[in-house]
Amino acid sequence: MELNHSILELNISQLSELIKTREISPVELTQFYLDRIHQFNHLINAYLTICDEHALAQAKQAENEILHGKWRGLLHGIPYGVKDVIDTKDILTTHGSSFFSKNFPTEDALCIKKLNAAGAIMLGKTLTHEFAAATTTINPHYGTARNPWNMDCITGGSSGGSAAAVAASFCVFTIGTDTGGSVRQPAALCGVVGMKPTHGLISLTGICQNAHTLDHVGVMSKYAQDTFFVTQVIAGYDANDAMSRKLVMLNEHSEWQDNMRGKNIALCPDLYLHSDMQIDVANAFDHVVKIFTDLGANIQTIQFEGAIRLTELFPSISGPEFAQFHRPFYESNPNAYSQAVRERVEWSLKVSADDYVNGLKERELLRRRFRELINKVDAIIAPSLPFTAPLISDLQVTINDKVESCMWLHRPFLNTPNIMGVPGVTVPMGLDHNNLPLSFQITGAELKEKEILEIASSYQRSNSMLLPPLFH
Repeated sequence: MELNHSILELNISQLSELIKTREISPVELTQFYLDRIHQFNHLINAYLTICDEHALAQAKQAENEILHGKWRGLLHGIPYGVKDVIDTKDILTTHGSSFFSKNFPTEDALCIKKLNAAGAIMLGKTLTHEFAAATTTINPHYGTARNPWNMDCITGGSSGGSAAAVAASFCVFTIGTDTGGSVRQPAALCGVVGMKPTHGLISLTGICQNAHTLDHVGVMSKYAQDTFFVTQVIAGYDANDAMSRKLVMLNEHSEWQDNMRGKNIALCPDLYLHSDMQIDVANAFDHVVKIFTDLGANIQTIQFEGAIRLTELFPSISGPEFAQFHRPFYESNPNAYSQAVRERVEWSLKVSADDYVNGLKERELLRRRFRELINKVDAIIAPSLPFTAPLISDLQVTINDKVESCMWLHRPFLNTPNIMGVPGVTVPMGLDHNNLPLSFQITGAELKEKEILEIASSYQRSNSMLLPPLFH
């Protein structure tokens, strides 16, 4: 079967059926994506390392297994990319840092082992912000990831290369990490689906630490259901990971139900502190609410009085955890960091033990209150971000005629799922007047990954997928 651009719009189920019935081979599909990467990657720098030989070897193995009736499941023969803070055996894994510029791990991260076992094909390592430490994926050591919708704009971060790779159809899905929005923010700015799951659902073994009680492995793809399929494969308890918990996604094996009729969907502007947002964001989100109403959902507005403190707690907890990992690197060679990341290490080292311990205690009390709130509804929806992708040159956004840096405006919108440890997924909701992606977030209770992805899928069925014109 001769592959063409129409293949780029197929979801995992459709691709898997073509592979299983031998209408296309894993080798053909892998080579198709590798050719696209080599043709276009220099424009957006989504991949730092392209693994042609490794990918084609995996694809040939998958093809041989399928020819002999040994089909492993939906991901068998499906190509994907991996954020470069995730260990891959004998493949360069830089963590976006000069400290690891010659790091070739001796073992795969557990999530990669699980994808190998499922027969998925790893195409390469995607660019990340230095040590996954901020939100632009402007990396002084390895270059800048550029947004496929406008190459003068950022991808977001820190999983910026992963989001760009999905948006530009350089793979079917990617694996990233999310401590304060690092899967969901770039997914939002690049117009793809990005989910971070319940904390502890996916092992962190083989993942470069950022802040261990806030860190998550997450998935990016074009379709909500694809994100669910991949999450199913990489989830599971890991006795070697102190953060891992013996959890199973609720209704994981039940039939896919993306019917919105009777769903209780909440709006909670308290959670993003009633922050101002660009008019295109506000209008698009109003339209999302209307669509869900038309689909039969019950929409209500709820309150959460602890939201301000929830946002304030983030540095109290993330700071010491970030510092604990970075102290030996900083003490050995502080100048090996970029200035911005060095400054983050330095302020992190100054957060007191008292502030950290008190922050952990207060977080647990807030989690109890939040649990009571979110267990009364099926999900909470909100804009993912108050802006669309800013220019790489200045990182500034204009909101209500006020010009400011984009760097930390995401926090009230995206930090809640990290602090509360609950799943959150960002979903494209159209384009702004500059043809840049807009996005909204669906937040659910612990282990409600399938439910929030079904809600996302319901919205996607009502709205055609948009793809960057240059890459399609």
